[in-house]
Amino acid sequence: MPLKRFLTASLMIASLGAAVASCGTPGAAFPPATDLRVQPKPVPPDEVLTSRIAGERYDNAVEAWGEEGWATVGRLCRFFDAMGMKGLSCPPPEIRPRPG
Repeated sequence: MPLKRFLTASLMIASLGAAVASCGTPGAAFPPATDLRVQPKPVPPDEVLTSRIAGERYDNAVEAWGEEGWATVGRLCRFFDAMGMKGLSCPPPEIRPRPG
């Protein structure tokens, strides 16, 4: 009877493997957890009142903050679109050059 036990165990392992493989998330991988953290808006330093360069640096920081926020909205929109949510109009993913 050892052959029958081996065959039963093999079939059980194979069926459990198929069940585990089907447990993935439907549609797409989860977006990064950082997409769910609110990024604070940059605070203007006191120098923006007296320095044009400080003002430009602050403007650049606010612009980068806004662009990153909208990129986050786009990632979340595409995730929920892949999950089957209706009524979405998501922007295409942006291709950004790698820093460095």
